[in-house]
Amino acid sequence: MLQIRKILLRGAGLEDAIVQFYSGANVLAGESDTGKSFLLECINFILGADKLKHVDEAVPYTHLAVEFVNSNDETITLVRPTNGGNLMAYRVPIDDISGDGEPIAPTRKGLSKGPDVTSVLLPFADINEARLRKNVGGETQRFTIRTIEPLFLIDEVSVIDQYSPVTGKPAFGDTARKRALSYVLTGIDDGSVAAGEKNEIVKARLKAKLELVDEMLQPLNERFASPGAPGASGASGASGASGASGVSGVSGVSGVSTDDTELDTLIGSLTGELENLATSRDALQEQSQEATRNILKTDSQLLGIRELLSRYRLLDERYTSDLDRLDFISESSFYFDALQDVPCPVCDQIMVPGHSHSPDSAARPIRESAVAEAAKIHAHRTDLAAAIRDLEVRQGLVEGEKSTIDKELQSLNTELSRTLAPRLEFTTQRLEQLVSRHTEREATRVERERWQSLVKLQNDINSALAESGAPKQTWAGIPPKELEEFCAEIQAVLVEWAWKGTPCVEFDEKAFDIIVDGKPRQSSGKGVRAVLYAAFVIGLLRYTAKNNRPHPGLIVIDSPLTSYKKKKNQTVKGENGQVDAGIEAAFWESLAKTSKDIQVIVIENKEPPTEIAAEVHYQWFAGEDAKADERAGFIPGKSARAN
Repeated sequence: MLQIRKILLRGAGLEDAIVQFYSGANVLAGESDTGKSFLLECINFILGADKLKHVDEAVPYTHLAVEFVNSNDETITLVRPTNGGNLMAYRVPIDDISGDGEPIAPTRKGLSKGPDVTSVLLPFADINEARLRKNVGGETQRFTIRTIEPLFLIDEVSVIDQYSPVTGKPAFGDTARKRALSYVLTGIDDGSVAAGEKNEIVKARLKAKLELVDEMLQPLNERFASPGAPGASGASGASGASGASGVSGVSGVSGVSTDDTELDTLIGSLTGELENLATSRDALQEQSQEATRNILKTDSQLLGIRELLSRYRLLDERYTSDLDRLDFISESSFYFDALQDVPCPVCDQIMVPGHSHSPDSAARPIRESAVAEAAKIHAHRTDLAAAIRDLEVRQGLVEGEKSTIDKELQSLNTELSRTLAPRLEFTTQRLEQLVSRHTEREATRVERERWQSLVKLQNDINSALAESGAPKQTWAGIPPKELEEFCAEIQAVLVEWAWKGTPCVEFDEKAFDIIVDGKPRQSSGKGVRAVLYAAFVIGLLRYTAKNNRPHPGLIVIDSPLTSYKKKKNQTVKGENGQVDAGIEAAFWESLAKTSKDIQVIVIENKEPPTEIAAEVHYQWFAGEDAKADERAGFIPGKSARAN
């Protein structure tokens, strides 16, 4: 097993940002935005994550280093540039690093066999190389640190989420993480599993579909296939129970009966009222849209009118220029005889002595042509002036029309925002409160029908596989003995934490999560989910240490007591719930008794009691208001915005 001793950020000309940890229990508490959660991000990054979360205060630092020790008092330090890339491994503490280390990759890519974080850290923690089954066909993959990350590195969102603490968010590849738990509990991997022979494409496709259907059926079978569950009589009789679930009450709507018929009546009444309001709103919106279209139309007309006026005025200027040119040509015919030794403007010959043109033969036609052309242009200018006047009149009319429409649109928008919108919002809220209860009933029916169709699809795929001769392989789950001992360890943790009554812990191999006192962890409120996640990983750590099983030997858990109060976690589904005050006090007392053979790092907003703080390795980040003898945050002199 291994433990973390130091986490350090270093940059040229900067004071090191360093936090130290010890064996047993470590508590890092403090104000928000002081960099507590950023420490977990640093650990995740050094263990192979693609990138380090951006924090403004950490940008100037160029390298991250994490120092580990193992059960043999050996030390290894991993160093990685904060902008990503490969790591360097040094077999000495951070303070003794010098020269070049051993280059290692964050993770192996493709068929690479080179050293990476897993190949360096797992042997250092005395964990042998192992293989895990990754699909129903029996193919295996390498056991890595990333595979078991949810079991020892728990961030503030995962701790309260509804996902399994073994697999995290559902995804293809969950099989390997499920098998990782079996390996951690038993110490036996899947290296001896022989993958089935590769079948033709159709069989491979059927297997992939079957695995997906099996995963989709797991939570549904728990609800509808187990004895006593709604619809447990079988898929054939499930469709007739659409109205079986009652309504326990409507939150925020006073005087609402639990009778489904009355609930439907109320929903119908509110729906009618909402439809009437919506009709009025739609009518106003249609008028508003029509006014908007008219405004766009007038704008388009004005744009066209202005463009035509611009072109007409340019044409008028051209006519003026042409008239000036024609006047010049007409007058120039009188001066031909006075020109000497220059090209004749009429015949283009040099005008030597005696060269001349008869006014009758040359000047008169030119002048007459110029006068005729000028007459045509004057006529065009008259027409053009009339057209310009018409356009200017039209422009005035359109601008007046636009002004009228603008006033109408403003009136419509005022009525929409001040009158109809508040009434719509109020009626909608009331209706949503009723519909939410109605939806619960309908959701059960829909889920039951979905379960029926998936069961049928599962049977059809199995039949198709059997008919095609595809081999059906079955795999053993987690051995009952190890599961029982593991659940007993979690129960012991909950007893230490003053859980009400005598806790009964079971492991659900479908959801890969625990059931406490008959209630799945995932269906509890956020606060209870966080406490039970903490009990799960601490119980697993104790079990593996006691039985010498493959486990990193440490856990880092962010906000097991207060994470559900943070704003950025409000998107997680489920009620916040409350953690019993007795559990919180007992949690701190139990933490103080943590064995020095393992390491538990708890990151919290709350301070532990004074007597507990004295028994654990306790650090407090005081934030921006830190006193002279207090530490502000992870980054020296500043708080880090990553909490």
